[in-house]
Formats: sequence, C-alpha cells, structure tokens
Amino acid sequence: METTELKAAYRGLLRLAESISDTAGYTAPAQDDIDWTLSHIALSDPLLTAAARDILNGRPAVVDNQHAMDQGAIAELSGSTTHQQRVAMVRAHGHELREALSAIPDQETASLVLLRLFTRDGEPLPEQHMPLRDLIALRATTQIPGHTARIKAHVSTENDRTRGA
Repeated sequence: METTELKAAYRGLLRLAESISDTAGYTAPAQDDIDWTLSHIALSDPLLTAAARDILNGRPAVVDNQHAMDQGAIAELSGSTTHQQRVAMVRAHGHELREALSAIPDQETASLVLLRLFTRDGEPLPEQHMPLRDLIALRATTQIPGHTARIKAHVSTENDRTRGA
C-alpha cells in the first residue's frame, strides 16, 4: 500500500510538535489540548497498525478506538511522559503503521475494517465498515492534518501572547 501522503502528514505534525519544548509555558488549556492530541495519536496508531496486520494475515480487521479516546488512559499517558517522549511515541508508532501498511498488497487495500468509534466525550458512534484504503486516506488527509492545525493554532496563539500581541 502506498503511504507517501500519510508520511507527509506525519512529517508536518512531528515537525511542529518537535518545535515545542517540554518547558514551553503555554496556558493550561493549550498545553492540555496539545498533550491530549499527542497522547490520542500515540494510543490510536497501534490500533490502526493492528488492523493492517490483521488484513495482511487474512483476519477480520477491527478498529475500536475507545481506549485512544478514554480520558483516563490519555491522562495516564500525558502524566507519565514528557512532551518530547510523546512526540517520540507518535514518531515510532507512525513509522510502525506505515511499515505495516507498506506490506499490504494493493488488492488487499479494499478489505473492510469494522470501526467501533467513540467521541472525545466517550460516546459511542454507530459501527461502520470502511475499506482500509479509505480509512488511511482519511487519516492522511483529515485526521492528522486536523490535529496538526489544532496544535499550530495553540502555538500561534501562545507566540502572540508572549510577544504581547
């Protein structure tokens, strides 16, 4: 499976996240959202990797993101790691995801993935099936760029705040 677009999306996210120091001094809401976002990605990428490996091995693929949206799991990860450690986790897990996807033959990318998704508030969404290629395209074009844009907005706001704007 082709992963160039996914790699580019992660490159943008990681470049931005790496520019934030562990002692950035952002407001609590901004820092909490940045921590939440990186923790969420770090927890969700292994779910996608497992689904890709299931498809590669001819097993039914399921992505259940409840743990990656769970406030307790995210708080535990955020509280037990530094910002740079979370960035390293996102980098490593993103690499593992791309490696697993790269091993999937193109004809297998139409394989359906059962999605059991939850909102940030923990509310379940209706189950659905989506072809793996569409799920990964969504990750590359919407999800990761959206997370990047949200972090970038915090960085811009904080930079403006510290310059007295």
